[in-house]
Amino acid sequence: MSHNLTVEVLDSDGDPVSGEDVMIAISGVISGGTMEETTDSDGIAEFEAAQDYEDTRELHIIVQNQKFGPYEIEGGSYTVTLD
Repeated sequence: MSHNLTVEVLDSDGDPVSGEDVMIAISGVISGGTMEETTDSDGIAEFEAAQDYEDTRELHIIVQNQKFGPYEIEGGSYTVTLD
């Protein structure tokens, strides 16, 4: 089963940010990679990562040149707040 990842992006006031580009960078020299999506009107970006990633694989979330993490892929749901 693949890993379904959800990122909620909030501004500094805690309000959802729509139309924002979100990148997830998954660690790994050979099998790592990046994925990009745009937040919807609720500030949510949804991703689907390969099922062969172990649950403890680390990822970072990048929004507006701000880097968040590392998180473990098993978390599945993440919230980031922009400066």
